[in-house]
Amino acid sequence: MNKNKASGEDGITNDILQRAFNLLPKSITAMYNGCLRKACFLRKRKRTKIIPIIKPGKETSDDISKYRPISLINTAAKLLGKVLNRIMHHIYSNNLMSKSQYGFTPQTSTLYAVMALKDFVQESRNDRQYVVVIILDSKWL
Repeated sequence: MNKNKASGEDGITNDILQRAFNLLPKSITAMYNGCLRKACFLRKRKRTKIIPIIKPGKETSDDISKYRPISLINTAAKLLGKVLNRIMHHIYSNNLMSKSQYGFTPQTSTLYAVMALKDFVQESRNDRQYVVVIILDSKWL
């Protein structure tokens, strides 16, 4: 990771994280493996620092849109994001993802899932089969 990038709210820079890894590679690796295994990450590590930057040429404007928000995420969260990106790249590169997976998949949307369902229902009707569809919509807090 670029050592010249700004740190997040916690003040831990990429350089500090790199030095910590050099001193305690097994502990840092175990921490990230634990996050992946438990599918969780500390909430306070996800917090960002938002800095409003004035857009060029809009310095004298009174409009709120003259600001461009820059979000600085904590270094530990950035690193976990990079690890997840590498895992996802491996999954897609080696064709390990199910063709029925639409969520969290690049270049897909709910429209693809709906079209696949429509095709399945149409094929089943053509074969004079019954189809029962149960759709659940949930919100996780």
